[in-house]
Amino acid sequence: MPANVATNIRLPEEVLKALKYKAIEENKSVNQLIREAIEIALTTPVQPGKLAKDPFERVIGIAKSGIKDGSTKHDHYLYGKKK
Repeated sequence: MPANVATNIRLPEEVLKALKYKAIEENKSVNQLIREAIEIALTTPVQPGKLAKDPFERVIGIAKSGIKDGSTKHDHYLYGKKK
């Protein structure tokens, strides 16, 4: 079994309080609940259709500028700044 490594996370106070109550209800430690939640999040496959239904996805590609290096020289094109 791999060794555990300690880390710190910051949670809103009300989330931590709810987590502690859930740990008591399920007779588990807070650490165990967090590990289980992370394992579920990492093993649950992303549903491709779910991302495509985002309304903002329809905006992508509606305007064409012809600029090929806009991702690297955006300041120049937007503000006229030199490198």
